[in-house]
Amino acid sequence: MKSLLDLAVGLVFLGLGLGHLYRPDIISRFNSFLRETVLNDAYLNLERKKWGVFFLLLALFFLYVGWRG
Repeated sequence: MKSLLDLAVGLVFLGLGLGHLYRPDIISRFNSFLRETVLNDAYLNLERKKWGVFFLLLALFFLYVGWRG
């Protein structure tokens, strides 16, 4: 499982590297989209409790799975 995760992360970084070299316009548009929607300060401040609970539950799930595994 860990090796598949390492492979997936490596492929994502390979795609980002090639994107920066050959198609920087796509990377710039993706960065702008993330900045306007996901990383918007107003949105993060309004939804911080929901995101906090979500990440705590996600962390507990992965800790449980890792402890059992």
